[in-house]
Amino acid sequence: MDFPPGVGNKFKSIITGATYVVKKIKDKMVVLERHDKKSQLLTELSNLKLFYKREEKEEETKPRYGNLNFEKRRYPRFSVDLPVEYTRRDLVAKHGRVINASEGGLLVYFPEQMEIGQHLRLKLFFTSGSELNMMEIVNQVVRMDVQMGKDWGDYRTGVEFVDISLEDQCTLKMFFSSLSSP
Repeated sequence: MDFPPGVGNKFKSIITGATYVVKKIKDKMVVLERHDKKSQLLTELSNLKLFYKREEKEEETKPRYGNLNFEKRRYPRFSVDLPVEYTRRDLVAKHGRVINASEGGLLVYFPEQMEIGQHLRLKLFFTSGSELNMMEIVNQVVRMDVQMGKDWGDYRTGVEFVDISLEDQCTLKMFFSSLSSP
């Protein structure tokens, strides 16, 4: 893959399959916009090598057939790629990646296995407009998927917000609103 990528280059997430276009690059950060222009995400430039595959040519649109599966969720989920810092009881800070988020919780890749019911303190980092936001949230592990493979090294974990300030809830809602607005 040619690095550094340029504005307008297309990348496909190897995790979600979504296609993104590079909109802006500054220092070690890159802003990616979904091909349908419905959401943007901010990620580190180095993550393009790890979690995205560069698309060389325009994909052909093919009709899809199959069953529709409408999820009954309290809050809509948004595909994101955000850094997160977490601590367990031992207070040693470690890092993970948030791959989707909602007003009720997050889906996170952690480098280690968590226990269902375990509480974690997360520091979530994201941009909203030109502001860099950081919020600390106490979460409870509600779901653990099997390890993606021994070469992958991450555990997909669902966490639910247990303690989040009203101010952080509002900031998060505004962030999600900016992802869903055209």
